[in-house]
Amino acid sequence: MCKFCSTVLAGFLLAASLAGHAAGRVFRIDGDAAAPLTLSGTVVGPIAAGSKAEGTFSQIYHLKLRRPIWLDDGAVCGARRISSLALSQDDMARLKGRAVTIQARVFCQETRMVDYRLADIKML
Repeated sequence: MCKFCSTVLAGFLLAASLAGHAAGRVFRIDGDAAAPLTLSGTVVGPIAAGSKAEGTFSQIYHLKLRRPIWLDDGAVCGARRISSLALSQDDMARLKGRAVTIQARVFCQETRMVDYRLADIKML
C-alpha cells in the first residue's frame, strides 16, 4: 500500500474513533446541582406514557439525541444508555420535527415513571 494511502486510512480511522468518543462517556447527574449539558437532536412527539387508571398518564415531547449518551445518578435512575430525553417544558410543541441544540439540566424524575428528563431548557 502506498504511503499516501496508509496516511489517509490512518486519518480516517482516527477521525471515526474520535466521533464516537463522547458516546462512551458517562455523565454523572448530581441532583439539583447537576451542571447543564449541551445536547443536539430532533424534537419528537408528543409521546404518551403512563396509565390513565393510575393517574400517571402524560404526553410529552422528547429530544431524540443524535448520538446516545450514558447517564448515571448513582441512585434510583442508575446508569443508563439514553437515546431520547423527555423535555419538561410546556412550549416544546413549536419545535416538533426540528433539529436543535440545547443546553439543559438533566434530572431523575422518581414520580410517575422513573426516568431521566430535561429541565431549564435553553435554545442555542
